[in-house]
Amino acid sequence: MENLSPVADEELMARFLLYNRWIRADQSVRADAFVPHPYPDLSVTRHIGLTPDELWQLGIDVAGARPATLYGRADLQAMSVRLHALEIDPTATPRNHANITGWPTEKSAQKSIAQELAAVAIFVANPTRKETPPLLPRPA
Repeated sequence: MENLSPVADEELMARFLLYNRWIRADQSVRADAFVPHPYPDLSVTRHIGLTPDELWQLGIDVAGARPATLYGRADLQAMSVRLHALEIDPTATPRNHANITGWPTEKSAQKSIAQELAAVAIFVANPTRKETPPLLPRPA
């Protein structure tokens, strides 16, 4: 069942992390995880109405459709997105999906916003992965 209700400011959303280069060795999220380029929107999954297992299954489904590895997710509140004049538009499928829209067209402006989103995002490792990924060190 899809959830097309408006996204509340306090609502949590997950950006599934499909590349180990999106995660630093200190378990913080890199800005590249939030850069929509070359696409106009950024895909996220709403936590609302999902159990933790259901949320992880959606991430596994996203990774499996590529195919890619689900390393974890970056959780952030909708309010953090809206502070940058971006919108969050729920979609009918897949379940609990939404797009972050309204990005500036310039890649440098996208990167600036992505850096701020990454700074407030919380990394949650995929509990089904047996090994921790080889993560890249944080630049000095």
